[in-house]
Amino acid sequence: MKYLIIGSGAAGISAVKEILKTRDENDQITVITKEDYPFYYRPRLIEYLSGEVDEEEIIINDKEWFENNGINLKLSERVTEVDFENKKVISDKSIYSYDKLLLANGAHSFKPPIKGANKKNVFTLRDLSDAKKITNICQNAEKAVVVGGGLLGVESASNIKKSGLEVTVVERTEWCLNKQLDEKGGKLLIEILEREKGLNFILDATTEEFLGDDKVESVLMGDGDKLNTDLVLLSTGVRSNTELFEDTDLEIKRAVDVNEYMETNLEDVYAAGDIAEYNGNFYGIWLPSMKMGQTAGKNMAGERQGFPGVVSSHTLKVAGVNVVSAGNLDPDNELDHEIVEKERGYKRVIRDKDGKAVGLIIVGQFEDQDNLLAEVKS
Repeated sequence: MKYLIIGSGAAGISAVKEILKTRDENDQITVITKEDYPFYYRPRLIEYLSGEVDEEEIIINDKEWFENNGINLKLSERVTEVDFENKKVISDKSIYSYDKLLLANGAHSFKPPIKGANKKNVFTLRDLSDAKKITNICQNAEKAVVVGGGLLGVESASNIKKSGLEVTVVERTEWCLNKQLDEKGGKLLIEILEREKGLNFILDATTEEFLGDDKVESVLMGDGDKLNTDLVLLSTGVRSNTELFEDTDLEIKRAVDVNEYMETNLEDVYAAGDIAEYNGNFYGIWLPSMKMGQTAGKNMAGERQGFPGVVSSHTLKVAGVNVVSAGNLDPDNELDHEIVEKERGYKRVIRDKDGKAVGLIIVGQFEDQDNLLAEVKS
């Protein structure tokens, strides 16, 4: 059996590890990735910005691991075409045939149509090469602007701040982390980050243009104000890498459509991770990508196992501040809520009609956090 995996991220390598469990000695496993590095922990890229970790510390499986497991790893190789009918994948270096194909080629950072977005020193953060470029610029910079106040944007801003720069976060809504937090939680987090971490926030604001000759020198805001800066980081979401498949018979919605077995509408073709959409859900984060990859790998290897699903849950430190967001956050305010507020903390528990906790938002420290999380996930 020839297994071919496009992509070496959480989904692709999780699938490979499942295939290895039942691999026959005649099975061939090939992984093709456009990246220059083997499998690494992408969420830690933000720590790389501050110098808290180096390249070696975020590598999960190095080249030697792939060699020892007999996996044909193709680094720095870009797939240019997939011929589903003849079961062939064409890259800029070779042509490969397959019996089972996994599309795990992820997503790319979305660049909004802001004038000047292609100037030098305007970056996105998606892979290790991006992180290296940003780090190099930070060494000789004084000010940075991060456009986008989501989780990645705020974490990136905090880590750039740690490298010694003055950092301003520009967010178009009235509070940050608006997908994970409600208004009170989001605004409390901003207060803490401004007071304790020295970050600057401009909220409910639009970004009109990046000014400068060949590189950005300032950011023109919608109200006419200008922010002087030495670099800009765009943290404005991701889009699936579906361009390769748009003129094929592969079914694509927001991403490649898959069933519970991670099968696409084409025979022997699977998809997982940020390239895939399951049951209308596009996750775009590490844990679901890993679980989707595991499911794909099991089914490619002959098992019949459905995707277990993932309860939306974030338990993390946002710039050192404890933040929890889990389950049904009830954006339409249809369920019962319990709210507890204190000087450096906010807790909102969402309960169903039977009194069970089904959603949770926390900023700060609360002793009953673990018990509430367990209830939400049960």
